[in-house]
Amino acid sequence: MLLVRTYLEKSPIHGFGVFAKEFVQKGATVWKFHEKLDIRFTPEEFDALPDNVKEELEWHMYEPEEGGPYYYEATMGKYMNHSREPNVDFSTIGVGTARRDIRPGEELTCDYRHFMANFDHIPYI
Repeated sequence: MLLVRTYLEKSPIHGFGVFAKEFVQKGATVWKFHEKLDIRFTPEEFDALPDNVKEELEWHMYEPEEGGPYYYEATMGKYMNHSREPNVDFSTIGVGTARRDIRPGEELTCDYRHFMANFDHIPYI
């Protein structure tokens, strides 16, 4: 779940993005896994879902370790876009930390390679 005030807006990077509503200081925890707001499920649980649900979840689902479990964020954090020079560091699974000061109105970005075991299917990474 996001721990800073944000809003969803059209992104110059891709589709929609998450933007800071307030100043975020370098080192601040921006996002943290929350058992009630983030969903963790096994590959078998995912495979048992209807195809239309799997198609929807796959857009924002990630797999930190090959073979699962899978994670799906139910809040706006799932709209954080990828950057090779992100302002939020997710190199520790389950926690996102501001790499530098983030100004109000600035898009929050992350490097998908920090929390995805396999990203070969994403051409822009």
